[in-house]
Amino acid sequence: MEEIAPGIFFLNDYRGIVPGLIARPEGSILVDSPPCPQDSRLWRARCRNLGHDLNALLVYLDAHADRTLGARMLEVPVLAHEHTVHVFRGRAAIFRVQGESRGEAWERCAQISNMRWAQPQMGISHRLEIHWGDKPVIIEHHPGPHEGALWVLAPVEQVIFVGDAVTVHQPPFLAHADLEAWLDALDLLLAADYRDFLVVSSRDGLVPESALHRMREFLLLTQEKTRHLSAQDMTPQAIKRLAAELLAFWPVESEESDLQDFYLARLRHGLSRYLQNRGNAQRHA
Repeated sequence: MEEIAPGIFFLNDYRGIVPGLIARPEGSILVDSPPCPQDSRLWRARCRNLGHDLNALLVYLDAHADRTLGARMLEVPVLAHEHTVHVFRGRAAIFRVQGESRGEAWERCAQISNMRWAQPQMGISHRLEIHWGDKPVIIEHHPGPHEGALWVLAPVEQVIFVGDAVTVHQPPFLAHADLEAWLDALDLLLAADYRDFLVVSSRDGLVPESALHRMREFLLLTQEKTRHLSAQDMTPQAIKRLAAELLAFWPVESEESDLQDFYLARLRHGLSRYLQNRGNAQRHA
């Protein structure tokens, strides 16, 4: 577990998700949880070993299965954006494995099927401040990768957990994306207000400024490639070709050929859902 500021930690050796911990005198804020049950148990034990297990609150940075499947093992109350609360109300109580790969981290966990979700008990619409000591923790709504995406900020220590807003070494998840809002979120991270902040990605840990620019470049490329696609263009073959083209933006070492297929499935599924959602929005506009 790496301490990046006094009382603020993250752990980058679990599959799929980099969970965070902000410890305060009167309680601790947990940021996400690993998808695999055994990893979530280990995460809880590590937090306990640091003496930060009392009065804990878990924040879902969005509704993605990777960050919500293992949360039940933590046995703490859950806070999320109101859209994420709505998503959970529409889910079956028990998670069951889907069909083809979507390039999601939980797919690589053993014994993941038939797990019961940890439902959020609290929802916020825009912003919440938590005062469990003399240094606030701020939870803010910043849509982009997901309508219910949240950031968790420790403004005094200048640390910010941004969920899936940025990836460094892997393609992002596009299935629920609003690319314009996502670009706005990246512009905010690149603005002067956050210039000295440590930015933590839920997929890769600490984010260098160059990765923010690179993510922005990728989203602009995706926007350009999908802007003029019509319903007739959205064939599985066309989406597969576009996914392969976008994957070239994220080179994978030759010895990691299984990751190549894994990330290709992620982009194929993401593009298919993104284009479908966009088409539905345009029809109802």
